Amino acid sequence: MAAGRLVGTGKAADALGIARTTLARWVAAGHVTPAHQTIGGHMRWDLDDLQRQIAALTGREATPMTASPETPVDLPVVAAVVTSERGMLVTWRNDKTPPAGFLTGEIEPGESPADAMVRECKEEAGLLVAADREVFRRVHPKTGRTMIYVAGHPTGDLDVSVTDDYELAAVRWVSLAEADDSFAPFGGMAREVHEHLERALSS
Repeated sequence: MAAGRLVGTGKAADALGIARTTLARWVAAGHVTPAHQTIGGHMRWDLDDLQRQIAALTGREATPMTASPETPVDLPVVAAVVTSERGMLVTWRNDKTPPAGFLTGEIEPGESPADAMVRECKEEAGLLVAADREVFRRVHPKTGRTMIYVAGHPTGDLDVSVTDDYELAAVRWVSLAEADDSFAPFGGMAREVHEHLERALSS
């Protein structure tokens, strides 16, 4: 393999359309393996080999990425639709895509949407939750990503904070009216999700 074909973790993550921290987490979990590791411990990736590894885990056909590394892998994204007596959980992103929205994260290979939702809430907001049910699925009209909205509720302390500021700028409980205002610049939330929240927050 020519050394010129190898890229760093940042470029590999960009090619997949995921956060660098997500790819590092996949490595730590043993889901994927870099093509090479330098003496200093830096990982180097062959994009086609990385795509094949992910395809083997997800059961999807591998598509070469070296010709167009800017094309992301369509890994489903879970959105945590979490409600409590304080309102609904909303985050504000550093990259402002979207500016405000549900706490989200890529579903890792072999992971269920419910498990991904529970993991993301703990990792990103320090919140312990239990999954209730899947509310809705769609391809997001702005990002083109497959979104799976999973409802949940806290199982302990309601205090939340940003535990990983790589992606998030803020996280807090808000009313549905406040969420509507915050979500509006990015097209608002799906009607099915909004209707679920109306019922959940009025009960």
